[in-house]
Parts: sequence; C-alpha cells; structure tokens
Amino acid sequence: MNHLSRILYASRSSVGVGEAELNDILEVSRKKNKLLQITGILCTGGGHFIQILEGPQDELIRLYCRILDDRRHYDSVLIGVAPIQQRIFKDWSMGYIENPPHIMEAHRNQLLEIWRGRTEAHQLFTLMREFLDQLGR
Repeated sequence: MNHLSRILYASRSSVGVGEAELNDILEVSRKKNKLLQITGILCTGGGHFIQILEGPQDELIRLYCRILDDRRHYDSVLIGVAPIQQRIFKDWSMGYIENPPHIMEAHRNQLLEIWRGRTEAHQLFTLMREFLDQLGR
C-alpha cells in the first residue's frame, strides 16, 4: 500500500532563473503531477524556493530525487516528510505564490532553524500549517 505523505523543502534558485523558467517549471509540473497524483504549492521570491508536495509516498520520493537533479536550483534542504490522512492541496496539481524577498528569506530561515532542531512529524505538520497560514492560504 502506498500511503499519502507530504514533503517540505527549501532551496535557492540558480543565477539566471527568471519568469520564463518559472513558467516552464509550473507548466511541466502541473502536467506531470496530475499523472502522478501529486499536488502541492511552489513559493518563490528573492532567489528562494519553498515547496510543499503531497501524494503517494513512493512517487514523492522519486519526484524529490528528480528535483535534486534540476539545475535551476541548488542548496536544497529536505525539511521533512510526514504521513498525512488528507491533502491540503487536493485541487492543485501545482499552486504558485510569489512573495517579496524579505518574506521568503524569513520563511527559509525559520524552516531551516526548525530543521536543525530535527522536528518530529506532528510538529512538522504544525509548522507546515503555520507556514500556509502566513501565506494567507
């Protein structure tokens, strides 16, 4: 049985990644994620990516491995993986939010600080929910 899970990671965008590359990421992700039954959101701003993905755990792990090979970003940190009972993004193959640089920097720093503390699964879920609430979701 392939259980539903959620992953949260943060990375930095590579030099030269602009609107065209972001549009390509979103277009391809929306098509492929739908086929893989993966949903989520990509947040960008100030050279940062923060992404939450949900779906069958095996597919999420494979997808994250492919994401790590994508040269459009670097310094990726997997903040956490948590089992879930239901999706937050059930209607989004890939949502997108652009934030001001200072907001993204603050979110990244907060996530990395908690990651350094090795957050437990239930705390990670709470963190994800708080992050989404701060984004106005």
